[in-house]
Amino acid sequence: MLLILKNKYLYFIGIIFISNTLFSQTIVDTESSLKKIDSTFHAFANFMGDKKTGNFDLSFIRADVTLGSRIKNDLFRLTFSHSSTKFNGNNFDKTTNLQFRWNRILNEDHSLFMFLQTGESARSFIEERTLFGVGLRQHLYKKDKNYFDIAVGPFYEFEAYPKYRYENIEYESSSQKTTRISFNVFSSVKLFENVTSTTTIYSQWKYNEIGNVRVFGNQYIRFKINEKLSTYVRYVVRYRSVNYIKRLKNDTDFVYGLEINI
Repeated sequence: MLLILKNKYLYFIGIIFISNTLFSQTIVDTESSLKKIDSTFHAFANFMGDKKTGNFDLSFIRADVTLGSRIKNDLFRLTFSHSSTKFNGNNFDKTTNLQFRWNRILNEDHSLFMFLQTGESARSFIEERTLFGVGLRQHLYKKDKNYFDIAVGPFYEFEAYPKYRYENIEYESSSQKTTRISFNVFSSVKLFENVTSTTTIYSQWKYNEIGNVRVFGNQYIRFKINEKLSTYVRYVVRYRSVNYIKRLKNDTDFVYGLEINI
């Protein structure tokens, strides 16, 4: 009986890990909402929650909200994401991210961007990650609503890590500051009348250590039901060539859900 209960615990813990991986990443990807912001005010939101009781108590909640507006040639986006999990009353995971992003459209093919982001991720052992960056984005291909873009620019990065224990060795809390160069790829292709594929690839290179790179890939396919309601699937890949916390591993996610646009 104890073995069965233990296996149930491991099963549901695994489910929560998979459910929270989309929000445990420390890169905020707002590409899927970019081309839907034309003027005035737009809001994009995803919500999900679950609570289980019985031999154990488990609950989790996820929320992702983006507010956007375009004023002439200036595009503004404010994104907040949060996920938390409790197992038998104890916090099992908590991830929060807040990002402000501004794009200045120079012409049909070029735009400037600036972003400020801060957040935390218990699963990634990051107590704080704060970024500030600028850059240039360029259209390489654009026809109707299909496009292929690249973006490049520097950003400042601050990360703080908590005290932890690994292989019976105690590691003190630490932090690191650096400058990275980002090279990003964005594309959107309308596959069918109500099906759109959006691909985002972020690569972040440490300016004085070319082998220290982080890559985030997000393949997003959206199925439009009507003007305000859509379903979607996402496949997310995260890779770090250098991990500042010894137990961290690279991972992948498969996510599906419901999207509400107001």
